[in-house]
Amino acid sequence: VSSAMISSGVIPTVDPARNFIIDGNFTQWPEGNITGTSNDKYGPALFANLHSGGEVAHDVKQAVSNGYNFMHVDITTAETAVAAGDYLFQEYRITGSDFLHIHEQTVTIQFTHNHTKTGTYCVGLRNSANNRSYTFEYTQSVSDTEEVHTETVTLDQSGTWLLTEADVGLRLMFVVMTGSTFQTSADTWTAGNYWATSNQVAGADSASNNFKIGKVGLYLGSTAPSSFIAEPIATVKDQVDYYLQRWGSPETTAANDPCPTGGGHNSATTTADYNIVFRRGMRVEPTMTEASASGFRIYHTAAVPQTTNMVEQATTLYGTRYVATVSSGLTQGHASQLPFDASDDFIMADARH
Repeated sequence: VSSAMISSGVIPTVDPARNFIIDGNFTQWPEGNITGTSNDKYGPALFANLHSGGEVAHDVKQAVSNGYNFMHVDITTAETAVAAGDYLFQEYRITGSDFLHIHEQTVTIQFTHNHTKTGTYCVGLRNSANNRSYTFEYTQSVSDTEEVHTETVTLDQSGTWLLTEADVGLRLMFVVMTGSTFQTSADTWTAGNYWATSNQVAGADSASNNFKIGKVGLYLGSTAPSSFIAEPIATVKDQVDYYLQRWGSPETTAANDPCPTGGGHNSATTTADYNIVFRRGMRVEPTMTEASASGFRIYHTAAVPQTTNMVEQATTLYGTRYVATVSSGLTQGHASQLPFDASDDFIMADARH
């Protein structure tokens, strides 16, 4: 039991089979496969793509093998020379209130890797402030072959670690490539911002390179389950909804599909109000984004005016309200609906770290 649990008065019982990585089977891709990713974009719901500038270009997409899903980083333009400050990795952020259960304790990380380039790769661990770091190595022995790595780590017992729902507790990074600025010794906690060793291969040095990670698990204790256990899809969707909820494209791509607003109310001849109730309460008040305003239409009697502006108001953990504006054509006080108007329309509530 960690000192943080004792001081907080919380001494939880943790199922030894509990996986502290949500959707380690990579079933949920709310924004779809990402082409030509930019920094801090998501392919899988909860793994962020982090990379510097440089030459490298890549896609992050879902791959399927032997009934399991993989996060596939597909290099499309090679990084021929990795500069000191260059990097490319995929990062998962464990919420502080989840991290509380494993803080200062021994954990086991297990995953399946399948990379084109053979050699030594690294996995990094960092705190929220990026000033406490740990890295370990694993080896891709045979090109384009599924191999399993298991690593037991005693988590840091110094530095500052955040343990609340609003914060990042632990960062876990799977490294494709990185320069010398972010390299350190393996298997020891150190002060600073590091995630690899000098043995890390240049995993993006060819446009033919594939980097695949799957069956990711992080478990309390010195062992992992004998086989990877994927949570039921309904459970995973509910877990992901705590961080991210999206309606419309890419899951639904037909024009005129309904938004999650249900009915609305015309507050004037040019505006209408629509409430969205989230599928579940979210981690924090989410950031709302949506397709361009012209991607929606207000259905009102026989008129179908195109929206010119969409503004969300009074967003909470449980829902938000949209005010949709049109140039004319509404009857004040009447009911109306707000469907998507095109195949790429969406509304998204994002409460990720």
